[in-house]
Amino acid sequence: MNGSCTRSDRHRRMPAMIRSLLIVPVLVALGACSQEEQRPNVILISIDSLRADHVGCYGYERPTTPNLDRFAAEGVRFNEHISSSSWTLPAHASLFTSVPDSVHGCVESDGVALSPQFTTLAERFKSGGYSTAGFYAGPYLHGAFGLGQGFDEYRYVAEDAAEFSAAEVKRWGLDPRAHARTHKGVTNPQVHEAASAWLAKQDGPFFLFLHFWDVHYDFTPPAPWDTRFNPGYSGPVTGENFFFDRSIRPDMPAADRQQLLALYDGEVGWTDSFLGHLRGRLEELGLDDNTVLAITSDHGTEFFDHGGKGHRTTLYEELIRVPFVLWYPTSLEAAVVDVQTRSIDVGPTLLELADLAPASDSSAFSLLDLARGGALEFDNLAISELYSVGNRLRSVRDGRAKVLLDENQPEAPLRWYDLSLDPSEQRARRDFEEGAGQMAHQSFLKAQAQLLEAVSARPGAPTSASLPPSVLEALRANGYLGSGDGD
Repeated sequence: MNGSCTRSDRHRRMPAMIRSLLIVPVLVALGACSQEEQRPNVILISIDSLRADHVGCYGYERPTTPNLDRFAAEGVRFNEHISSSSWTLPAHASLFTSVPDSVHGCVESDGVALSPQFTTLAERFKSGGYSTAGFYAGPYLHGAFGLGQGFDEYRYVAEDAAEFSAAEVKRWGLDPRAHARTHKGVTNPQVHEAASAWLAKQDGPFFLFLHFWDVHYDFTPPAPWDTRFNPGYSGPVTGENFFFDRSIRPDMPAADRQQLLALYDGEVGWTDSFLGHLRGRLEELGLDDNTVLAITSDHGTEFFDHGGKGHRTTLYEELIRVPFVLWYPTSLEAAVVDVQTRSIDVGPTLLELADLAPASDSSAFSLLDLARGGALEFDNLAISELYSVGNRLRSVRDGRAKVLLDENQPEAPLRWYDLSLDPSEQRARRDFEEGAGQMAHQSFLKAQAQLLEAVSARPGAPTSASLPPSVLEALRANGYLGSGDGD
Protein backbone atom coordinates (compact mmCIF):
# COMPACT_ATOMS: atom_id res chain seq x y z
CA MET A 1 0.00 0.00 0.00
CA ASN A 2 1.14 3.53 -0.56
CA GLY A 3 1.06 6.03 2.24
CA SER A 4 -2.04 7.84 1.05
CA CYS A 5 -5.35 7.49 2.87
CA THR A 6 -8.82 7.06 1.37
CA ARG A 7 -11.67 9.64 1.68
CA SER A 8 -13.21 7.40 4.29
CA ASP A 9 -9.98 7.31 6.26
CA ARG A 10 -9.71 11.09 6.17
CA HIS A 11 -13.28 11.44 7.42
CA ARG A 12 -12.57 9.09 10.32
CA ARG A 13 -9.49 11.09 11.27
CA MET A 14 -11.32 14.45 11.09
CA PRO A 15 -11.42 16.01 14.54
CA ALA A 16 -14.79 15.59 16.24
CA MET A 17 -15.18 19.36 16.78
CA ILE A 18 -14.84 20.08 13.06
CA ARG A 19 -17.37 17.39 12.21
CA SER A 20 -19.83 18.88 14.71
CA LEU A 21 -19.39 22.35 13.22
CA LEU A 22 -20.28 20.99 9.81
CA ILE A 23 -23.40 19.35 11.20
CA VAL A 24 -24.71 22.44 13.03
CA PRO A 25 -25.98 24.32 9.93
CA VAL A 26 -27.89 21.24 8.85
CA LEU A 27 -29.52 20.92 12.27
CA VAL A 28 -30.39 24.62 12.30
CA ALA A 29 -32.02 24.31 8.89
CA LEU A 30 -33.97 21.25 9.98
CA GLY A 31 -35.01 23.06 13.16
CA ALA A 32 -36.24 26.03 11.15
CA CYS A 33 -38.29 23.73 8.93
CA SER A 34 -39.71 22.02 12.00
CA GLN A 35 -40.59 25.36 13.59
CA GLU A 36 -42.30 26.50 10.38
CA GLU A 37 -44.34 23.30 10.26
CA GLN A 38 -45.40 23.77 13.88
CA ARG A 39 -46.71 27.30 13.43
CA PRO A 40 -50.46 26.95 13.78
CA ASN A 41 -52.93 27.90 11.12
CA VAL A 42 -55.56 30.32 12.41
CA ILE A 43 -59.21 30.60 11.40
CA LEU A 44 -61.31 33.45 12.82
CA ILE A 45 -65.06 33.00 12.35
CA SER A 46 -67.60 35.77 12.91
CA ILE A 47 -71.25 34.69 12.94
CA ASP A 48 -73.20 37.89 12.41
CA SER A 49 -76.00 38.79 14.87
CA LEU A 50 -75.53 35.76 17.16
CA ARG A 51 -76.53 36.57 20.74
CA ALA A 52 -74.86 34.41 23.37
CA ASP A 53 -78.05 33.37 25.13
CA HIS A 54 -79.27 31.51 22.02
CA VAL A 55 -76.21 29.22 21.98
CA GLY A 56 -76.43 25.79 23.59
CA CYS A 57 -73.15 25.90 25.48
CA TYR A 58 -74.17 29.29 26.91
CA GLY A 59 -77.26 27.77 28.50
CA TYR A 60 -79.92 27.95 25.78
CA GLU A 61 -82.60 25.28 26.08
CA ARG A 62 -82.94 24.61 22.34
CA PRO A 63 -80.33 22.48 20.54
CA THR A 64 -79.38 25.27 18.14
CA THR A 65 -75.61 24.83 18.08
CA PRO A 66 -74.38 21.23 18.43
CA ASN A 67 -71.23 21.87 16.40
CA LEU A 68 -70.27 25.05 18.24
CA ASP A 69 -71.05 23.24 21.50
CA ARG A 70 -68.65 20.46 20.52
CA PHE A 71 -65.87 22.96 19.77
CA ALA A 72 -66.58 24.57 23.15
CA ALA A 73 -66.47 21.23 24.97
CA GLU A 74 -63.06 20.54 23.42
CA GLY A 75 -61.80 24.11 23.72
CA VAL A 76 -62.12 27.23 25.84
CA ARG A 77 -65.47 28.98 26.28
CA PHE A 78 -65.44 32.60 27.40
CA ASN A 79 -68.70 33.17 29.27
CA GLU A 80 -68.73 36.96 29.57
CA HIS A 81 -67.44 38.18 26.21
CA ILE A 82 -68.36 41.72 25.23
CA SER A 83 -68.39 43.28 21.77
CA SER A 84 -67.28 46.84 21.11
CA SER A 85 -70.57 47.78 19.45
CA SER A 86 -74.05 46.64 18.49
CA TRP A 87 -73.60 46.79 14.73
CA THR A 88 -71.34 45.21 12.18
CA LEU A 89 -68.90 47.80 10.86
CA PRO A 90 -67.43 49.20 14.09
CA ALA A 91 -67.54 45.79 15.78
CA HIS A 92 -65.40 44.23 13.06
CA ALA A 93 -63.09 47.23 12.87
CA SER A 94 -62.41 46.74 16.60
CA LEU A 95 -62.03 42.98 16.15
CA PHE A 96 -59.40 43.61 13.46
CA THR A 97 -57.54 46.50 15.14
CA SER A 98 -57.93 45.70 18.87
CA VAL A 99 -58.92 49.28 19.68
CA PRO A 100 -62.30 50.74 20.79
CA ASP A 101 -64.69 52.23 18.26
CA SER A 102 -63.93 55.86 19.04
CA VAL A 103 -60.24 55.20 18.41
CA HIS A 104 -60.57 53.60 14.98
CA GLY A 105 -63.34 56.05 14.08
CA CYS A 106 -65.69 53.79 12.10
CA VAL A 107 -68.69 54.93 14.09
CA GLU A 108 -70.59 57.91 12.76
CA SER A 109 -72.00 56.94 9.39
CA ASP A 110 -72.03 54.39 6.61
CA GLY A 111 -69.50 56.45 4.66
CA VAL A 112 -66.57 56.07 7.09
CA ALA A 113 -63.71 53.68 6.27
CA LEU A 114 -60.95 52.33 8.50
CA SER A 115 -57.78 54.39 8.13
CA PRO A 116 -54.66 52.60 6.85
CA GLN A 117 -52.82 54.10 9.82
CA PHE A 118 -54.14 51.18 11.88
CA THR A 119 -52.39 47.83 11.74
CA THR A 120 -54.98 45.10 11.30
CA LEU A 121 -54.87 41.51 12.49
CA ALA A 122 -54.47 40.31 8.91
CA GLU A 123 -51.52 42.66 8.42
CA ARG A 124 -49.82 41.23 11.51
CA PHE A 125 -50.23 37.69 10.22
CA LYS A 126 -49.12 38.65 6.72
CA SER A 127 -45.96 40.34 8.00
CA GLY A 128 -45.30 37.19 10.03
CA GLY A 129 -45.19 35.04 6.91
CA TYR A 130 -48.78 33.80 6.87
CA SER A 131 -50.99 33.53 3.81
CA THR A 132 -54.15 35.54 4.49
CA ALA A 133 -57.68 35.42 3.13
CA GLY A 134 -61.13 36.64 4.10
CA PHE A 135 -64.50 35.55 2.74
CA TYR A 136 -67.57 37.44 3.87
CA ALA A 137 -71.26 37.68 3.03
CA GLY A 138 -72.36 40.94 4.68
CA PRO A 139 -71.96 44.29 2.90
CA TYR A 140 -70.50 46.06 5.94
CA LEU A 141 -67.39 43.88 5.62
CA HIS A 142 -66.78 45.27 2.13
CA GLY A 143 -63.28 46.41 1.28
CA ALA A 144 -64.69 49.89 0.71
CA PHE A 145 -64.80 50.20 4.50
CA GLY A 146 -61.08 49.48 4.80
CA LEU A 147 -61.45 46.07 6.43
CA GLY A 148 -59.55 44.25 3.68
CA GLN A 149 -56.18 45.59 4.83
CA GLY A 150 -53.60 42.80 5.02
CA PHE A 151 -55.55 40.10 3.17
CA ASP A 152 -53.97 38.46 0.13
CA GLU A 153 -57.51 37.64 -0.95
CA TYR A 154 -60.58 39.38 0.45
CA ARG A 155 -63.86 38.59 -1.24
CA TYR A 156 -67.58 39.32 -0.90
CA VAL A 157 -69.13 35.96 -1.78
CA ALA A 158 -72.86 36.75 -1.77
CA GLU A 159 -74.58 36.00 -5.07
CA ASP A 160 -75.41 39.67 -5.67
CA ALA A 161 -71.91 40.91 -4.75
CA ALA A 162 -71.13 42.01 -8.29
CA GLU A 163 -74.16 44.32 -8.27
CA PHE A 164 -72.71 46.55 -5.53
CA SER A 165 -70.07 49.14 -6.29
CA ALA A 166 -68.00 50.51 -3.41
CA ALA A 167 -70.03 53.73 -3.41
CA GLU A 168 -73.32 51.82 -3.36
CA VAL A 169 -72.16 49.62 -0.50
CA LYS A 170 -71.38 52.67 1.62
CA ARG A 171 -74.99 53.84 1.18
CA TRP A 172 -76.73 50.50 1.38
CA GLY A 173 -77.55 50.54 5.11
CA LEU A 174 -79.80 53.58 4.68
CA ASP A 175 -81.62 52.19 1.65
CA PRO A 176 -84.56 49.80 2.29
CA ARG A 177 -84.25 48.48 -1.26
CA ALA A 178 -80.68 47.42 -0.57
CA HIS A 179 -81.80 45.78 2.66
CA ALA A 180 -84.30 43.76 0.68
CA ARG A 181 -81.61 42.58 -1.71
CA THR A 182 -78.99 41.61 0.84
CA HIS A 183 -81.05 40.35 3.77
CA LYS A 184 -83.00 37.62 2.01
CA GLY A 185 -80.12 35.77 0.41
CA VAL A 186 -78.81 32.40 1.58
CA THR A 187 -75.04 32.84 1.82
CA ASN A 188 -73.60 30.19 4.15
CA PRO A 189 -72.84 27.76 1.29
CA GLN A 190 -70.89 30.41 -0.64
CA VAL A 191 -68.75 31.25 2.38
CA HIS A 192 -68.01 27.57 3.02
CA GLU A 193 -67.28 26.79 -0.63
CA ALA A 194 -64.85 29.70 -0.93
CA ALA A 195 -63.09 28.67 2.28
CA SER A 196 -62.98 25.01 1.29
CA ALA A 197 -61.39 25.73 -2.08
CA TRP A 198 -58.86 28.14 -0.59
CA LEU A 199 -57.86 25.75 2.18
CA ALA A 200 -57.06 23.03 -0.35
CA LYS A 201 -54.43 25.26 -1.96
CA GLN A 202 -52.49 26.10 1.21
CA ASP A 203 -49.06 24.60 1.81
CA GLY A 204 -47.88 26.83 4.67
CA PRO A 205 -49.25 28.64 7.70
CA PHE A 206 -52.38 30.66 7.01
CA PHE A 207 -54.81 33.10 8.59
CA LEU A 208 -58.39 32.77 7.34
CA PHE A 209 -61.30 35.03 8.28
CA LEU A 210 -64.86 33.83 7.62
CA HIS A 211 -67.99 35.91 8.07
CA PHE A 212 -71.31 34.03 8.14
CA TRP A 213 -74.24 36.37 7.52
CA ASP A 214 -77.39 34.25 7.50
CA VAL A 215 -78.24 34.67 11.20
CA HIS A 216 -78.73 38.38 10.46
CA TYR A 217 -82.34 39.29 9.76
CA ASP A 218 -84.38 38.53 7.65
CA PHE A 219 -85.05 35.20 9.34
CA THR A 220 -85.81 32.87 6.44
CA PRO A 221 -83.80 29.68 6.98
CA PRO A 222 -84.05 26.94 4.35
CA ALA A 223 -85.84 23.67 5.08
CA PRO A 224 -85.78 21.86 7.42
CA TRP A 225 -84.55 24.70 9.60
CA ASP A 226 -87.61 26.85 8.87
CA THR A 227 -89.83 24.49 10.89
CA ARG A 228 -87.27 22.81 13.15
CA PHE A 229 -88.11 24.70 16.34
CA ASN A 230 -91.83 25.49 15.92
CA PRO A 231 -93.29 22.87 13.58
CA GLY A 232 -96.94 23.45 14.50
CA TYR A 233 -97.07 27.17 13.70
CA SER A 234 -99.63 28.24 11.08
CA GLY A 235 -99.77 32.02 11.53
CA PRO A 236 -98.70 34.93 9.32
CA VAL A 237 -95.07 35.40 10.42
CA THR A 238 -92.59 34.38 7.72
CA GLY A 239 -89.45 36.09 9.03
CA GLU A 240 -89.29 38.36 5.97
CA ASN A 241 -89.00 42.15 6.14
CA PHE A 242 -88.25 41.91 9.87
CA PHE A 243 -86.92 45.43 10.31
CA PHE A 244 -89.46 47.34 8.19
CA ASP A 245 -92.64 45.33 8.83
CA ARG A 246 -94.69 47.43 11.28
CA SER A 247 -96.74 44.42 12.36
CA ILE A 248 -93.59 43.05 14.00
CA ARG A 249 -93.81 45.08 17.19
CA PRO A 250 -93.74 44.59 20.98
CA ASP A 251 -97.49 44.00 21.29
CA MET A 252 -97.67 41.37 18.54
CA PRO A 253 -99.37 38.09 19.56
CA ALA A 254 -97.19 35.88 21.73
CA ALA A 255 -97.45 32.98 19.29
CA ASP A 256 -96.14 35.17 16.47
CA ARG A 257 -93.26 36.43 18.59
CA GLN A 258 -92.35 32.84 19.43
CA GLN A 259 -92.34 32.07 15.71
CA LEU A 260 -89.86 34.90 15.15
CA LEU A 261 -87.59 33.37 17.78
CA ALA A 262 -87.99 29.94 16.21
CA LEU A 263 -87.01 31.28 12.79
CA TYR A 264 -84.01 33.08 14.28
CA ASP A 265 -83.01 29.84 16.00
CA GLY A 266 -83.43 28.07 12.67
CA GLU A 267 -80.94 30.47 11.12
CA VAL A 268 -78.58 29.82 14.02
CA GLY A 269 -78.88 26.05 13.57
CA TRP A 270 -78.45 26.30 9.80
CA THR A 271 -75.30 28.36 10.25
CA ASP A 272 -73.98 26.05 12.97
CA SER A 273 -74.17 23.14 10.53
CA PHE A 274 -71.45 24.82 8.48
CA LEU A 275 -69.14 24.74 11.48
CA GLY A 276 -69.54 20.98 11.24
CA HIS A 277 -68.80 21.07 7.51
CA LEU A 278 -65.67 23.13 8.20
CA ARG A 279 -64.46 20.64 10.80
CA GLY A 280 -64.94 17.86 8.29
CA ARG A 281 -63.00 19.76 5.63
CA LEU A 282 -60.10 20.41 8.01
CA GLU A 283 -59.98 16.72 8.89
CA GLU A 284 -60.14 15.75 5.21
CA LEU A 285 -57.17 18.00 4.42
CA GLY A 286 -55.21 16.91 7.49
CA LEU A 287 -55.29 20.42 8.95
CA ASP A 288 -57.29 19.82 12.12
CA ASP A 289 -54.31 18.98 14.36
CA ASN A 290 -52.52 22.27 13.72
CA THR A 291 -55.33 24.79 13.28
CA VAL A 292 -56.68 27.29 15.78
CA LEU A 293 -60.38 28.11 15.50
CA ALA A 294 -61.77 31.25 17.11
CA ILE A 295 -65.56 31.49 16.83
CA THR A 296 -67.40 34.64 17.86
CA SER A 297 -69.99 37.22 16.78
CA ASP A 298 -70.05 40.94 16.13
CA HIS A 299 -73.29 41.64 18.03
CA GLY A 300 -76.60 40.08 18.99
CA THR A 301 -80.22 40.70 18.04
CA GLU A 302 -83.06 42.20 20.08
CA PHE A 303 -86.55 40.74 20.13
CA PHE A 304 -88.25 43.48 22.16
CA ASP A 305 -86.14 42.73 25.27
CA HIS A 306 -86.09 46.50 25.79
CA GLY A 307 -88.91 47.44 23.43
CA GLY A 308 -86.97 47.37 20.16
CA LYS A 309 -85.97 44.92 17.47
CA GLY A 310 -82.85 44.14 15.50
CA HIS A 311 -79.63 45.88 16.48
CA ARG A 312 -77.75 49.19 16.12
CA THR A 313 -80.23 50.62 18.59
CA THR A 314 -78.95 50.09 22.17
CA LEU A 315 -76.04 48.67 24.16
CA TYR A 316 -77.99 46.22 26.29
CA GLU A 317 -76.74 42.69 26.95
CA GLU A 318 -78.75 41.05 24.18
CA LEU A 319 -76.74 43.12 21.69
CA ILE A 320 -73.21 43.26 23.10
CA ARG A 321 -72.75 39.94 24.95
CA VAL A 322 -71.62 37.49 22.30
CA PRO A 323 -70.10 34.00 22.24
CA PHE A 324 -66.37 33.40 22.01
CA VAL A 325 -64.93 29.89 21.74
CA LEU A 326 -61.23 29.19 21.23
CA TRP A 327 -60.34 25.72 19.94
CA TYR A 328 -56.80 24.37 19.68
CA PRO A 329 -56.74 20.93 21.36
CA THR A 330 -53.04 20.31 20.77
CA SER A 331 -52.17 23.31 22.95
CA LEU A 332 -55.24 24.31 24.97
CA GLU A 333 -57.12 22.07 27.38
CA ALA A 334 -60.88 22.34 27.67
CA ALA A 335 -61.85 25.14 30.04
CA VAL A 336 -64.44 27.78 30.86
CA VAL A 337 -63.40 31.37 31.56
CA ASP A 338 -65.91 33.31 33.65
CA VAL A 339 -63.85 36.50 33.85
CA GLN A 340 -65.11 39.27 31.55
CA THR A 341 -63.27 39.45 28.22
CA ARG A 342 -63.60 41.75 25.23
CA SER A 343 -63.73 41.45 21.46
CA ILE A 344 -60.63 43.65 21.20
CA ASP A 345 -58.69 40.92 23.07
CA VAL A 346 -59.27 38.29 20.37
CA GLY A 347 -56.52 39.56 18.06
CA PRO A 348 -53.68 39.58 20.64
CA THR A 349 -54.76 36.09 21.73
CA LEU A 350 -54.50 34.66 18.22
CA LEU A 351 -51.20 36.42 17.59
CA GLU A 352 -49.69 34.97 20.77
CA LEU A 353 -50.76 31.48 19.72
CA ALA A 354 -48.84 32.08 16.47
CA ASP A 355 -45.86 33.56 18.37
CA LEU A 356 -46.38 36.94 16.72
CA ALA A 357 -46.30 40.33 18.42
CA PRO A 358 -49.49 42.42 18.61
CA ALA A 359 -49.68 45.80 16.94
CA SER A 360 -48.08 48.62 18.91
CA ASP A 361 -51.29 50.68 18.76
CA SER A 362 -53.42 47.93 20.32
CA SER A 363 -55.52 48.68 23.41
CA ALA A 364 -56.00 45.02 24.26
CA PHE A 365 -54.38 41.96 25.82
CA SER A 366 -53.96 38.27 25.09
CA LEU A 367 -56.38 35.93 26.85
CA LEU A 368 -54.09 32.89 26.77
CA ASP A 369 -53.16 33.04 30.45
CA LEU A 370 -56.85 33.11 31.35
CA ALA A 371 -57.53 30.27 28.92
CA ARG A 372 -54.87 28.20 30.68
CA GLY A 373 -56.27 28.83 34.14
CA GLY A 374 -54.27 31.92 35.08
CA ALA A 375 -55.51 34.93 36.99
CA LEU A 376 -56.62 38.20 35.44
CA GLU A 377 -53.58 40.49 35.26
CA PHE A 378 -54.85 43.35 33.09
CA ASP A 379 -57.57 45.96 33.12
CA ASN A 380 -60.55 44.29 31.46
CA LEU A 381 -63.09 47.12 31.51
CA ALA A 382 -65.25 46.64 28.43
CA ILE A 383 -66.14 49.76 26.44
CA SER A 384 -68.99 49.47 23.94
CA GLU A 385 -70.17 52.34 21.75
CA LEU A 386 -72.99 53.28 19.42
CA TYR A 387 -72.53 56.58 17.59
CA SER A 388 -74.75 56.01 14.60
CA VAL A 389 -78.22 56.78 13.16
CA GLY A 390 -78.86 59.36 15.87
CA ASN A 391 -77.63 57.34 18.83
CA ARG A 392 -74.81 58.63 21.03
CA LEU A 393 -74.28 55.85 23.54
CA ARG A 394 -71.29 54.47 25.40
CA SER A 395 -71.27 51.75 28.04
CA VAL A 396 -68.56 50.62 30.43
CA ARG A 397 -68.97 47.13 31.86
CA ASP A 398 -66.79 45.80 34.67
CA GLY A 399 -68.36 42.35 34.96
CA ARG A 400 -70.55 43.27 37.92
CA ALA A 401 -72.20 46.45 36.69
CA LYS A 402 -72.68 48.46 33.54
CA VAL A 403 -72.72 52.25 33.33
CA LEU A 404 -74.43 53.72 30.29
CA LEU A 405 -73.71 57.21 28.95
CA ASP A 406 -76.41 58.71 26.72
CA GLU A 407 -75.13 61.97 25.23
CA ASN A 408 -78.62 62.69 23.91
CA GLN A 409 -79.74 63.17 27.52
CA PRO A 410 -77.35 65.94 28.67
CA GLU A 411 -79.27 66.75 31.86
CA ALA A 412 -78.97 63.18 33.20
CA PRO A 413 -76.62 61.34 30.84
CA LEU A 414 -75.58 58.49 33.17
CA ARG A 415 -77.42 55.47 34.48
CA TRP A 416 -76.22 52.08 35.65
CA TYR A 417 -77.36 48.49 35.99
CA ASP A 418 -76.36 46.00 38.67
CA LEU A 419 -75.78 42.94 36.49
CA SER A 420 -75.44 40.65 39.49
CA LEU A 421 -79.00 41.45 40.63
CA ASP A 422 -80.55 42.63 37.37
CA PRO A 423 -78.92 40.68 34.51
CA SER A 424 -81.71 41.57 32.07
CA GLU A 425 -81.20 45.31 32.77
CA GLN A 426 -84.78 46.18 33.60
CA ARG A 427 -84.05 48.55 36.50
CA ALA A 428 -81.99 51.61 35.59
CA ARG A 429 -80.33 53.27 38.56
CA ARG A 430 -78.82 56.71 39.05
CA ASP A 431 -77.49 56.39 42.62
CA PHE A 432 -73.72 56.73 42.19
CA GLU A 433 -72.92 58.03 45.68
CA GLU A 434 -72.01 54.82 47.51
CA GLY A 435 -71.62 51.07 47.36
CA ALA A 436 -71.90 49.28 44.03
CA GLY A 437 -73.03 52.46 42.27
CA GLN A 438 -69.95 54.35 43.40
CA MET A 439 -67.68 51.50 42.27
CA ALA A 440 -69.42 51.39 38.90
CA HIS A 441 -69.01 55.15 38.53
CA GLN A 442 -65.29 54.93 39.28
CA SER A 443 -64.90 52.18 36.67
CA PHE A 444 -66.71 54.35 34.16
CA LEU A 445 -64.53 57.38 34.84
CA LYS A 446 -61.37 55.31 34.61
CA ALA A 447 -62.40 53.80 31.28
CA GLN A 448 -63.54 57.18 29.99
CA ALA A 449 -60.17 58.74 30.81
CA GLN A 450 -58.30 55.89 29.12
CA LEU A 451 -60.48 56.27 26.05
CA LEU A 452 -59.95 60.03 25.86
CA GLU A 453 -56.20 59.49 26.01
CA ALA A 454 -56.32 56.90 23.24
CA VAL A 455 -58.57 59.03 21.05
CA SER A 456 -56.42 62.14 21.52
CA ALA A 457 -53.38 60.21 20.31
CA ARG A 458 -55.10 59.50 16.99
CA PRO A 459 -54.38 62.12 14.30
CA GLY A 460 -57.41 64.30 13.66
CA ALA A 461 -59.26 62.83 16.62
CA PRO A 462 -62.23 64.60 18.21
CA THR A 463 -61.61 66.17 21.60
CA SER A 464 -63.29 65.58 24.93
CA ALA A 465 -65.45 68.65 24.34
CA SER A 466 -68.18 66.43 22.87
CA LEU A 467 -68.86 64.91 26.31
CA PRO A 468 -71.68 66.25 28.48
CA PRO A 469 -70.45 68.92 30.95
CA SER A 470 -71.41 66.79 33.95
CA VAL A 471 -69.17 63.95 32.76
CA LEU A 472 -66.25 66.29 32.09
CA GLU A 473 -66.70 67.78 35.56
CA ALA A 474 -66.66 64.32 37.16
CA LEU A 475 -63.49 63.41 35.25
CA ARG A 476 -61.76 66.56 36.46
CA ALA A 477 -62.96 66.07 40.04
CA ASN A 478 -61.43 62.60 40.07
CA GLY A 479 -58.11 63.78 38.70
CA TYR A 480 -58.45 62.34 35.20
CA LEU A 481 -58.38 65.67 33.33
CA GLY A 482 -56.56 68.95 33.76
CA SER A 483 -58.63 72.01 34.55
CA GLY A 484 -58.47 73.25 30.98
CA ASP A 485 -59.20 70.04 29.09
CA GLY A 486 -62.25 70.08 26.91
CA ASP A 487 -62.98 73.78 27.30
